[in-house]
Amino acid sequence: GAKKDVIRNNQLLFLKLSFIIGTIADFVVGINWLLISLGYSIPNMISSFKGAGTDYRFAMYIGTMFMFGWTVLLFWGYLKPLERRGLLIITAGLLSISIMIELLFYRNLLSGIGFISGIILRLLLIGKFTFSYLYSLKKCD
Repeated sequence: GAKKDVIRNNQLLFLKLSFIIGTIADFVVGINWLLISLGYSIPNMISSFKGAGTDYRFAMYIGTMFMFGWTVLLFWGYLKPLERRGLLIITAGLLSISIMIELLFYRNLLSGIGFISGIILRLLLIGKFTFSYLYSLKKCD
């Protein structure tokens, strides 16, 4: 009935919004990392870390390729959100792991408002992705 249609439409809306937000966020971070890998002396948008040297630039290049790959993967999820909603939980898990690793192993290296805002942004994404995924499991009976 009508209630079932409303729930299904909301599920699709929440999933699609999560996928497009993730796609845009990863693309923007990918551009940032690409610029770093090309030698621009700018901070990493996620952590505000500003590294230097060829080794750092090469590592950022590798990270860029993975970030753009995940951008494509999230856009792919946007095309069939119900069927590919599991990508949101995988992404939320990876974002959670990134926060834990930074806090456990790199907290002496990372600090300041840029680092804190990067964590807050990731926590918001984790919340949005998890909510969208869980809501999409709601039965439309």
